[in-house]
Amino acid sequence: MSDIKLYRTSDIYFSAFLASIDIPLKTTETSNTPDGGKKVVFVFAVPDQDLARVKAMYFGGSGTVKARVFVDHLRSLKQMCYCLIVLSIIPIAGMCFV
Repeated sequence: MSDIKLYRTSDIYFSAFLASIDIPLKTTETSNTPDGGKKVVFVFAVPDQDLARVKAMYFGGSGTVKARVFVDHLRSLKQMCYCLIVLSIIPIAGMCFV
């Protein structure tokens, strides 16, 4: 059985690629940037033996996914970022609906 590692990235396009190849998004984290802004970090559960291969596929340009799937994941992640950032800046008794 393979070890599952938590991989953190703030790269929304790489995150959409990971989601498009069925790497599960476990959670998100928010943090402050040096200029006082907010940053969202996506946390994925990646099998340890797959991480180097997946990174090489994406950053080397050999990874392929269906365009519609990639765009749908990108939109979803952008909506998630918006909700996380807005709710951390303006706490309200409500929810963002994706």
